[in-house]
Amino acid sequence: MSITQEIRAKLDLVQYISQSGVPLRKAGRYFTACCPFHSEKTPSFVVFPETQTWHCFGACSTGGDIFTFVQRRENVDFAEALRILAEKAGVQLQPRTPEQRQREAHLDKLRSLLNEVARFYHQRLLNAPDAAEARAYVARRGLSEATLVQFQIGYAPDSWSTVLDRLKQIGYTERDMLEAGILTRHDDSERVYDRFRDRLMIPICDERGQVIGFGARALKPEAQPKYLNSPQTPLFDKSAVLFALHHARRSIRESETAVIVEGYMDAIQAHQHGFTNVVAQMGTALTQAQLKTLSRFARRLILALDADEAGARATLRGLEAARQAASVERVFVDPNGALRESSRLNLELQVVTLPVGKDPDDLIRDDPQAWRNLVAEAQGVAEYVINTAAARLPANATLAEREKVARELLPLLMATENNLQQQANVQHLAYKLRLGSGKALLEWAAQQQRLKRIDRPAADGKPSAPAQPNTGQAALTLTAHGEALQEYCLAALLQHPNLLADVQRVFRQLINENAAAESALQPLCAADFTRPDLRAIFEVFVRARAQYEEDWLAYLEAHLPAELQPVLEQLLVAHLEAYEQRLRSATELYPRALSKDVATLREQVSLHSDTVRHRTALLHHVLLLRLARLRRESAELSHLMQEADEVRLRDYLRLSTVYLHAIRALSQAMHAQPILNSQSFS
Repeated sequence: MSITQEIRAKLDLVQYISQSGVPLRKAGRYFTACCPFHSEKTPSFVVFPETQTWHCFGACSTGGDIFTFVQRRENVDFAEALRILAEKAGVQLQPRTPEQRQREAHLDKLRSLLNEVARFYHQRLLNAPDAAEARAYVARRGLSEATLVQFQIGYAPDSWSTVLDRLKQIGYTERDMLEAGILTRHDDSERVYDRFRDRLMIPICDERGQVIGFGARALKPEAQPKYLNSPQTPLFDKSAVLFALHHARRSIRESETAVIVEGYMDAIQAHQHGFTNVVAQMGTALTQAQLKTLSRFARRLILALDADEAGARATLRGLEAARQAASVERVFVDPNGALRESSRLNLELQVVTLPVGKDPDDLIRDDPQAWRNLVAEAQGVAEYVINTAAARLPANATLAEREKVARELLPLLMATENNLQQQANVQHLAYKLRLGSGKALLEWAAQQQRLKRIDRPAADGKPSAPAQPNTGQAALTLTAHGEALQEYCLAALLQHPNLLADVQRVFRQLINENAAAESALQPLCAADFTRPDLRAIFEVFVRARAQYEEDWLAYLEAHLPAELQPVLEQLLVAHLEAYEQRLRSATELYPRALSKDVATLREQVSLHSDTVRHRTALLHHVLLLRLARLRRESAELSHLMQEADEVRLRDYLRLSTVYLHAIRALSQAMHAQPILNSQSFS
């Protein structure tokens, strides 16, 4: 029995969720509650005691087991969830490897160093005579003593070595201080000295409230730069961090709305006045990493950047980053036969247009109600980008200049709205840019949309006949064969990592061909694996491949808990052919409608090289893995529909229809040779 299986056997999911503060109500064979991960009035969160799983059939549209619940509830990774549950279950975890212990100890040392520096700066601001100017500054900015304490704001003395000398006295080395970003080194003399001098110090924390860096505000008008941030360190990546998120995440989750401002002071002032769902991007362009972090908590993002020209440009860059970060890729073939990709935004984006000459800090201090009204009346993306672009054009702009702006904006407008709104936006754009009725723009936009709908033809030039899915079949339970299917898919991906791109491309192609089932045909993800250890390995594997294409295995081994290393090693050396033979004999895995395809597959794979054979077999079994998941969720849904009220029943019926379309699409894909044909991905 693996460590994760032992923990699941000792902990009851219903009891654990109830003890975590979620008021479960028994409803037949299952339990329901309002989802703890988003606001709702009608319960859509369901716990299934028989399978020890949970699922939100509402806005979250996600689910899992006790491990995924802890990960979402506590905002932790799998390793931390494993530690929490092991302690709860009384299960002894394997010790960390020496390398892991050494790295964790080193990072903990840097965190302790930064926390010590933050305390030192904070005490200097409150008590030191040389901080009088800094205290006067925060008083002019209207910051209360409670806010200074909440954000641990401090003062760095005007000295080259005060922090250096203090940290040396308590045992830190110059190397530690350089790595934490507290010291800097002179280019010529190699002398080290305090990085921050005579500045107001604002600690930057991670999601859990640990200090990882600083933002330093100059106090003298001639001092440059005005704001100085910590450099890139093992703990601090400016492009991935959002200031005040550890204070704001609960409010963001409850309201499902995050307001993004530009600077530290904007966010601090907002929190002081009770607007606690505000975070800051710290003066940089908004990044995809920051937006992906926020998307775990919010469904609506409001950009509230400065009203000047720089702020407008930053807002547009942020919108483009959001469009890319929060999108679902779609694949299509252009008239020349080239593979193209487009995207459609999933998150709701809005923009606050601030009064000229005001930033959020000023507005909130002067008129909190005006800020509240602005946020409540935030503009849609389309309206904002059209008005901003029109305002930036000179009055005598040529036709070519106006048309160029229109073509630059069309991709964003077409990616964020439904068809009717797309047409209205394009017509409004044409009106604002003085381009007539907009007929030409609409025709051009329609041409782009037609490109997205071009399908790759079947091998014989004829569409494949859809298979009829056996929707009444009982959900696939976690039998030995069910686990073998999951193990095989993950082992094949680990042993042939380049096939991950092929697998995800198949799902994107399915979405392109079956828009009605888009939400159920997303690329292969951790939710397709019911075993928590396999799910955790898959998550880290995908991240490793995205960040370290060549050294992905080293990253994977370094970022997995020690308890999962034996599972990883087993998958890396697993005999794939033995798995395939075992799965072919597992008739309960295959719907009757797909039995012919199994025989066809066996004939196909014997005719090709190992690489092609593994690709073909993996694509087949990955689709089967998704079918198994959808049948599980469909079975859960059918139980809920029996006791649902009229309002919830309509929601369940809509979701059931999505599952039906997805199951049919997957079944058809397993029969259609083009989607499994290795030549499609050569």
